[in-house]
Amino acid sequence: MFSVALMDELIQATCFEVGRADLSLTRVTGAELGPPGPGEALFEVERFGFSANNVTYALLGEALRYWDLFPAEPGWGRIPVWGYLRVLASAVPGLAPGRRASGLCPMATHVLLRPHRTGQAMFTERSPHRAGLSSVYNVYAWASTAHPAGPPEDDDVLVVLRPVFWLSFTLDDHLAQRPHPDQPVIVTSASSKAALGLAHLLTRRGVPVTGLTSARHVPFVTRLAAYDQVLGYDQVGSLIAGQATVVDIAGDAALRDAIERHLGHRGEVVIAGGTHGEAEPLAAGAFSAPQRIRDRAREWGWPVLEQRYQAALRGFAAGAAAWLDIRRHHGLDEAARVYREVRTGASPPAAAHVVELALSRPA
Repeated sequence: MFSVALMDELIQATCFEVGRADLSLTRVTGAELGPPGPGEALFEVERFGFSANNVTYALLGEALRYWDLFPAEPGWGRIPVWGYLRVLASAVPGLAPGRRASGLCPMATHVLLRPHRTGQAMFTERSPHRAGLSSVYNVYAWASTAHPAGPPEDDDVLVVLRPVFWLSFTLDDHLAQRPHPDQPVIVTSASSKAALGLAHLLTRRGVPVTGLTSARHVPFVTRLAAYDQVLGYDQVGSLIAGQATVVDIAGDAALRDAIERHLGHRGEVVIAGGTHGEAEPLAAGAFSAPQRIRDRAREWGWPVLEQRYQAALRGFAAGAAAWLDIRRHHGLDEAARVYREVRTGASPPAAAHVVELALSRPA
């Protein structure tokens, strides 16, 4: 079993970083980590999922303080990802090495955290540089300490879907509170997993949903039968004019203008993503899933919110498992390649990327 004694020597950690001013710049850099100080715990990152949702984190790194989660050298940023971590060494009373958790981590082999309010089910992170950030990002759930030779397929599905489905879940909750909750919805970036999750929830409520996607993704999205209608971005003129809510996960201002001109009205437009790589439209007035989660947590309580979310996620994951193409990658060099593919739109929409870092486990 791991023990603090392993930290008598420095740990060589590696991390994938991107240029904050130019997201096309990347590097894999190293750092030596010593023993954790009082109140700190050093976690080894086992694996994490990567999707267009993480690219949005990078696009909004400055505006929404995503770069503050895991600070890097000036000019460089560490993209937050959702994954599994294991305590390698601990200076937190009652927190034993070897314990596993799920939550936000950098694309790195190790991360130093300050666990607080460590309970049976979860803990919160309270490093000074994360003060003022949404509590959603500072909550970590304890996970099973079991470590099979290869992660089970359904676990990999959840590694990828759990973070992006929060956007689907909170958007559906927001739309359900409208004066006319059954009003048709038009969703851009229809091939994205967040959009497909939203379509799943909307159709369950009987809401008509049209998906807009790139021409090359139309066959894939149509085959899933997740939308009542699927159109390419060049087919906006085929939209049926009338009242409709536009949920823009692409984050494409020109596309939104084209839709509104065709529909002939200024209906509700919810900017909820940046899969087309535009940061400015997102920074001003974008839908905030963390804020919606905080509001519901205050109203319902965290246990009820988590229960409802888990039930909805299981329903979506059960169907998504049939078309998701789980792609496992090993090491940060491969993670860099995945980042470039996803950022440039070269990754197929069915691809679900899981990056494994810690490949061996103690007996």
